[in-house]
Amino acid sequence: MILRSAWLLVTTLAMGLASPQQLSQSFGGQTFGKQLKSVTQWNSLDFVFNSPQERQEALTAGRFIPENCIPLDMDVDYNSNAIRSRVFVTVPRFIEGIPATLGIISTQQGATGPLIEPYPNAAIQANPEDPRCEGIVSVFRTMIDECNRLWIVDTGKIGDRRICLPKIVAFDLRTDQIIHQYQIPASQLVCDVSLLVSILVDVRDPPPLGTCSNTMAYIADVTGAGLIVYDMSRGKSWRVTNKLMNPNPDYGTFTIANESFDLMDGMISMALSPKLPADIRTSDFTFNSAYGTAKPNKSPVLNDRLLFFHALASVAENAVRTSVLHNDTMWEEDVGANPRAFRVIGRRNSQSAPEAMDSNGNLYFGLLNQMAIGCWDSTTNYNPSNIRIVSQNLDTLQFPSGVKIVRNRKGVEELWVMTCRFQKIMTGTLNMNETNFRVQAIQVPELLGGSRSCRN
Repeated sequence: MILRSAWLLVTTLAMGLASPQQLSQSFGGQTFGKQLKSVTQWNSLDFVFNSPQERQEALTAGRFIPENCIPLDMDVDYNSNAIRSRVFVTVPRFIEGIPATLGIISTQQGATGPLIEPYPNAAIQANPEDPRCEGIVSVFRTMIDECNRLWIVDTGKIGDRRICLPKIVAFDLRTDQIIHQYQIPASQLVCDVSLLVSILVDVRDPPPLGTCSNTMAYIADVTGAGLIVYDMSRGKSWRVTNKLMNPNPDYGTFTIANESFDLMDGMISMALSPKLPADIRTSDFTFNSAYGTAKPNKSPVLNDRLLFFHALASVAENAVRTSVLHNDTMWEEDVGANPRAFRVIGRRNSQSAPEAMDSNGNLYFGLLNQMAIGCWDSTTNYNPSNIRIVSQNLDTLQFPSGVKIVRNRKGVEELWVMTCRFQKIMTGTLNMNETNFRVQAIQVPELLGGSRSCRN
């Protein structure tokens, strides 16, 4: 589907906001706050095939089972083409029957929504069980960086079956060619338990002055309760663990729209604080009030940032300095080193899946049991009174599984959200005659009413 930035110029009427406490106690109204604008939606997914015959063969052979295809994440490419934009979608191979795990929302319309076109092509995804491991097996989440590169981490697994070792892959969006690959060593995984689901990229030498070669990537191991840190310039990775990456059994039950399921997933999502100004004074060196201030006699580390993260089965938000994560020597000696560098900065009223931070330090995340998008100004303490519900919709915001901050061609930041009604997948109540999957978006200035902060 071709998306033009003009559609986001449509404005909506502002509505009153409720506190998180009120929303957690009652689902009185259907909507609250600013309502996101629909980009596209599906009852079930369908894909671009070379011919109707090829599609039918895939259905007959079980290579395409529509009810198994669940979109989880998306990202938006505004910059590789001056005329059109592209929306990328991931469809993890939780199970067999998924013809493509990475695709683009195409211009072709199917019976249940726009067709997904495999990216960069169908051939690289057609044989996920190929032991040569030259293709793409399964992708949960993706990220586009400021160097116009699309990053994925291929889990190498179909369901619980390990087909290949996981690998990091980067595409040049101007040519749609793979420009970088790195296979994560087996020694950095927890046997066959590890599942690498989320990738966050930190370009430390961005354009126009940088060459994009000094790039760090952080990959969440959701079932192995760990983090893989990757240094692209050195072609090297290492594993980091901390107790805060584990799930909390007290929050392993999820209730969304009156349907409940259990899932003990650990570290699932990450976001980076804005970069520190190059001319910052030592006396001003504060990440945020929740994490703390550097020691007065210690100079700030160049390009240091906070990595925010949380487990899915948890209500705690955590943080660690990236300069701590970059000490590969320390982590290679002990994957659980420096435990006090990881801190709980506060707690929410709800579990959350993905999160993303804007350039002003506002963190956006789904509040699962409230069917809402929360926002926290990272200069404040992280607690329910400082978490603002910027959008709630009991129909369209059931399980936000993808959250992105994207800068459009005019330089305006936008919030993009994918929802997938995951509770219905887990409880077996998914009805393919209903709208189940949605992509929605809104410009951040409109969402925040023109303010730079989402502070209550």
